[in-house]
Amino acid sequence: MACLLSASAAFAVASAPRRATQVTGRTARLVVCAEDKMARNSIDLDKRKIGPGTGKPVQVTFLGAGGQSVTVDCPEDQYILDAGLAAGLELPFTCRGGICGACVAKCQSGPSGVDHRDITDLEFTLDDDEQAEGLSLICMAYPVGDIVLETQSDWGMRVGEWKGPTGEIGGREPTPLMRD
Repeated sequence: MACLLSASAAFAVASAPRRATQVTGRTARLVVCAEDKMARNSIDLDKRKIGPGTGKPVQVTFLGAGGQSVTVDCPEDQYILDAGLAAGLELPFTCRGGICGACVAKCQSGPSGVDHRDITDLEFTLDDDEQAEGLSLICMAYPVGDIVLETQSDWGMRVGEWKGPTGEIGGREPTPLMRD
Protein backbone atom coordinates (compact mmCIF):
# COMPACT_ATOMS: atom_id res chain seq x y z
CA MET A 1 0.00 0.00 0.00
CA ALA A 2 1.28 3.48 -0.86
CA CYS A 3 0.23 6.73 0.75
CA LEU A 4 0.28 10.18 -0.78
CA LEU A 5 0.62 13.02 1.68
CA SER A 6 -0.23 16.29 0.00
CA ALA A 7 -2.59 19.21 0.22
CA SER A 8 -3.77 18.29 -3.27
CA ALA A 9 -3.49 14.50 -3.14
CA ALA A 10 -7.20 14.03 -3.79
CA PHE A 11 -6.88 14.65 -7.52
CA ALA A 12 -3.93 12.27 -7.81
CA VAL A 13 -5.92 9.25 -6.71
CA ALA A 14 -9.55 10.13 -7.31
CA SER A 15 -10.98 6.74 -6.46
CA ALA A 16 -8.82 5.91 -3.47
CA PRO A 17 -10.47 3.53 -1.03
CA ARG A 18 -9.46 5.48 2.08
CA ARG A 19 -9.02 9.18 2.80
CA ALA A 20 -8.31 11.04 5.99
CA THR A 21 -7.50 14.61 6.94
CA GLN A 22 -4.52 15.35 9.16
CA VAL A 23 -3.96 18.67 10.89
CA THR A 24 -0.33 19.53 11.56
CA GLY A 25 0.15 22.98 13.01
CA ARG A 26 -1.87 25.37 10.88
CA THR A 27 -1.83 23.15 7.81
CA ALA A 28 -4.52 20.63 7.01
CA ARG A 29 -3.39 17.83 4.75
CA LEU A 30 -5.33 15.16 2.97
CA VAL A 31 -3.82 11.69 3.24
CA VAL A 32 -4.87 9.39 0.43
CA CYS A 33 -4.06 5.70 0.56
CA ALA A 34 -4.44 3.48 -2.47
CA GLU A 35 -3.89 -0.24 -2.70
CA ASP A 36 -4.22 -0.58 -6.47
CA LYS A 37 -2.52 0.83 -9.59
CA MET A 38 0.36 2.81 -8.13
CA ALA A 39 2.96 3.35 -10.86
CA ARG A 40 5.98 2.29 -8.84
CA ASN A 41 4.33 -1.05 -8.09
CA SER A 42 3.87 -1.69 -11.82
CA ILE A 43 7.59 -1.54 -12.67
CA ASP A 44 9.52 -4.78 -12.35
CA LEU A 45 13.08 -3.50 -12.02
CA ASP A 46 14.48 -7.04 -12.18
CA LYS A 47 13.40 -7.19 -15.84
CA ARG A 48 14.84 -3.78 -16.80
CA LYS A 49 18.22 -4.23 -18.45
CA ILE A 50 19.80 -1.16 -19.95
CA GLY A 51 22.63 -1.65 -22.38
CA PRO A 52 23.67 -3.33 -25.59
CA GLY A 53 22.04 -6.53 -26.70
CA THR A 54 23.70 -9.63 -28.10
CA GLY A 55 20.91 -10.89 -30.35
CA LYS A 56 20.56 -10.74 -34.11
CA PRO A 57 20.49 -7.08 -35.22
CA VAL A 58 17.40 -5.75 -36.95
CA GLN A 59 16.86 -2.32 -38.46
CA VAL A 60 14.80 0.28 -36.62
CA THR A 61 13.99 3.40 -38.61
CA PHE A 62 13.06 6.44 -36.54
CA LEU A 63 10.95 9.06 -38.33
CA GLY A 64 11.06 12.61 -37.00
CA ALA A 65 9.83 16.10 -37.76
CA GLY A 66 10.41 17.64 -41.16
CA GLY A 67 11.09 14.35 -42.92
CA GLN A 68 13.97 13.29 -40.67
CA SER A 69 14.70 9.57 -40.94
CA VAL A 70 17.45 7.68 -39.15
CA THR A 71 17.95 3.91 -39.32
CA VAL A 72 19.90 2.15 -36.57
CA ASP A 73 20.82 -1.45 -35.91
CA CYS A 74 19.10 -2.79 -32.81
CA PRO A 75 19.73 -6.30 -31.51
CA GLU A 76 16.50 -8.23 -30.97
CA ASP A 77 17.26 -8.40 -27.23
CA GLN A 78 17.94 -4.67 -26.74
CA TYR A 79 15.33 -2.05 -25.94
CA ILE A 80 14.56 0.23 -28.87
CA LEU A 81 15.16 3.39 -26.80
CA ASP A 82 18.65 2.20 -25.81
CA ALA A 83 19.60 1.56 -29.44
CA GLY A 84 18.34 5.00 -30.48
CA LEU A 85 20.18 6.77 -27.67
CA ALA A 86 23.39 4.83 -28.41
CA ALA A 87 23.14 6.09 -32.01
CA GLY A 88 22.99 9.68 -30.75
CA LEU A 89 19.30 10.33 -31.34
CA GLU A 90 17.33 12.72 -29.15
CA LEU A 91 14.35 10.71 -27.95
CA PRO A 92 12.00 11.59 -25.09
CA PHE A 93 11.95 9.37 -22.00
CA THR A 94 11.62 9.71 -18.27
CA CYS A 95 11.01 6.61 -16.15
CA ARG A 96 12.65 3.91 -18.35
CA GLY A 97 10.20 1.52 -16.72
CA GLY A 98 7.33 1.42 -19.22
CA ILE A 99 4.98 3.45 -17.05
CA CYS A 100 5.11 7.23 -17.68
CA GLY A 101 4.39 7.28 -21.43
CA ALA A 102 7.01 9.92 -22.29
CA CYS A 103 8.79 7.55 -24.70
CA VAL A 104 5.69 6.66 -26.70
CA ALA A 105 6.24 6.10 -30.42
CA LYS A 106 4.00 4.71 -33.13
CA CYS A 107 5.07 1.56 -34.94
CA GLN A 108 3.90 1.81 -38.55
CA SER A 109 3.54 -1.96 -38.81
CA GLY A 110 1.17 -1.98 -35.84
CA PRO A 111 1.44 -3.83 -32.54
CA SER A 112 3.11 -6.88 -34.12
CA GLY A 113 6.30 -4.87 -34.70
CA VAL A 114 7.25 -4.58 -31.04
CA ASP A 115 7.46 -6.88 -28.03
CA HIS A 116 6.51 -5.41 -24.63
CA ARG A 117 7.12 -8.61 -22.63
CA ASP A 118 9.06 -6.84 -19.86
CA ILE A 119 6.25 -4.40 -19.01
CA THR A 120 4.20 -5.88 -16.19
CA ASP A 121 1.05 -3.82 -16.80
CA LEU A 122 1.10 -2.22 -20.25
CA GLU A 123 -2.60 -1.29 -19.91
CA PHE A 124 -1.64 1.09 -17.09
CA THR A 125 -0.21 3.44 -19.75
CA LEU A 126 -1.61 2.34 -23.12
CA ASP A 127 -5.20 1.17 -23.49
CA ASP A 128 -6.26 -1.54 -25.95
CA ASP A 129 -7.11 0.95 -28.74
CA GLU A 130 -3.71 2.65 -28.42
CA GLN A 131 -1.91 -0.68 -28.55
CA ALA A 132 -3.97 -1.74 -31.59
CA GLU A 133 -2.94 1.49 -33.36
CA GLY A 134 0.72 0.58 -32.84
CA LEU A 135 1.62 2.94 -29.99
CA SER A 136 4.61 1.57 -28.13
CA LEU A 137 6.65 2.42 -25.05
CA ILE A 138 10.10 2.14 -26.60
CA CYS A 139 11.97 2.31 -23.29
CA MET A 140 11.02 -1.33 -22.67
CA ALA A 141 10.07 -2.59 -26.13
CA TYR A 142 12.08 -4.98 -28.27
CA PRO A 143 11.88 -4.86 -32.08
CA VAL A 144 10.31 -7.84 -33.81
CA GLY A 145 12.06 -7.68 -37.15
CA ASP A 146 12.75 -4.49 -39.10
CA ILE A 147 10.37 -1.70 -38.06
CA VAL A 148 9.60 1.96 -38.72
CA LEU A 149 8.69 4.18 -35.75
CA GLU A 150 7.12 7.62 -35.77
CA THR A 151 8.68 9.61 -32.93
CA GLN A 152 7.05 12.53 -31.13
CA SER A 153 8.23 15.55 -29.23
CA ASP A 154 5.01 16.44 -27.44
CA TRP A 155 5.56 13.87 -24.66
CA GLY A 156 2.78 11.40 -24.11
CA MET A 157 0.60 11.75 -27.21
CA ARG A 158 -2.44 9.48 -27.33
CA VAL A 159 -4.03 7.87 -30.40
CA GLY A 160 -6.57 10.64 -30.96
CA GLU A 161 -3.88 13.31 -30.59
CA TRP A 162 -1.19 11.66 -32.74
CA LYS A 163 0.11 14.16 -35.30
CA GLY A 164 2.52 11.90 -37.14
CA PRO A 165 6.28 12.07 -36.65
CA THR A 166 7.07 15.26 -34.72
CA GLY A 167 10.23 14.21 -32.84
CA GLU A 168 13.37 16.32 -33.11
CA ILE A 169 15.46 13.15 -33.31
CA GLY A 170 18.54 14.93 -34.67
CA GLY A 171 18.48 17.51 -31.90
CA ARG A 172 17.71 21.19 -32.17
CA GLU A 173 18.95 24.49 -30.91
CA PRO A 174 17.73 25.30 -27.40
CA THR A 175 14.78 27.67 -27.20
CA PRO A 176 16.08 30.92 -25.71
CA LEU A 177 14.49 32.00 -22.45
CA MET A 178 14.74 35.65 -23.42
CA ARG A 179 14.92 37.41 -26.74
CA ASP A 180 16.89 40.55 -27.54
